[in-house]
Amino acid sequence: MGKKLDKLFWGLFFILGAVFILVSRMGYLKDMNVFTLVLAVFLAGCFLKSLFHVEFTGMLFSLAFLAILFSKELHIEAITPWPVLGAALLGSIGLNIIFHKQHERKWKKEEYRFEDHATTVNEEDGCEIHYGVTFGSSIKYINSDDFRRADLTCNFGAMKVYFDNAMIQNGSAEINVHCSFSGMELYIPKEWNVITDRASVSLAGITEKNHPQTNGSPVVTITGSVSFSGIEIIYI
Repeated sequence: MGKKLDKLFWGLFFILGAVFILVSRMGYLKDMNVFTLVLAVFLAGCFLKSLFHVEFTGMLFSLAFLAILFSKELHIEAITPWPVLGAALLGSIGLNIIFHKQHERKWKKEEYRFEDHATTVNEEDGCEIHYGVTFGSSIKYINSDDFRRADLTCNFGAMKVYFDNAMIQNGSAEINVHCSFSGMELYIPKEWNVITDRASVSLAGITEKNHPQTNGSPVVTITGSVSFSGIEIIYI
């Protein structure tokens, strides 16, 4: 569903961009810059993607940049740019705290781990791993003889996760990430075939370092959402 939404977003983005260019050349929208309109379409798309994935940071900052972009038309110059950006930042922090507190209670009930401070974790894991960091930094070593899925959450923090001690038995696994205003490094065996285009990325990036040496299996799919963050996949 996320991949279809990305295709729809980019398709509409380029189509509307073409329409705006033609309309502006015909003399319409004289008071509106074409670049501004195209940027507004992009930000609106980022907001919708963030809304679909319930990413508060992406939603609030998309709205903040839209407010800055149309501050004159909306007569809100007094609160742009820094007040509205500050409000978006504080709102993102508050909503992420509330949201993750709910998940923290759920995870503790199910004996999952959620860390809010600097820590290093190296212990035996099952086939599914659930790990998160908020306002802190953490290093996690995945030790699993039958790794199938990892749910990794990082907000306003830094996370390093090592998968070199993980073994995939059934030929495929999933790494589901939720990353906002953070940096995440995933150290992955070079033999794994990593698919990265399934994740939703808004004003962020997923990069790869070193070269994999895979024959196509096992397949590891990166899913989830990334906003205002950077995820680096390092093959080891």
